[in-house]
Amino acid sequence: MATLEPFLVLAEAVSEGRISPSEFSLVCLPLYKGYGGPYPTAEQYEAATDLFYVAHDYDSAGIGMPDLLNDDQVRLKAADIARRMRVLLQ
Repeated sequence: MATLEPFLVLAEAVSEGRISPSEFSLVCLPLYKGYGGPYPTAEQYEAATDLFYVAHDYDSAGIGMPDLLNDDQVRLKAADIARRMRVLLQ
């Protein structure tokens, strides 16, 4: 069964400035795509998916589109998702 904790650690790291948005995208995209098993709840799946889309929208140049989010937007969105994740894990 998949757990939310790795995504929470990643969301907190980028929102707190411990890693850059570029580093966040490099880790988040393959982590999400390769993560196995169902999530314990639909809400946890949604939170992980929302974080994936933040990374995707930041790194959209890799698929031939301009980036949709800047560094500050990534940090703010990741902070919001991390708060949701913490509540879900209580």
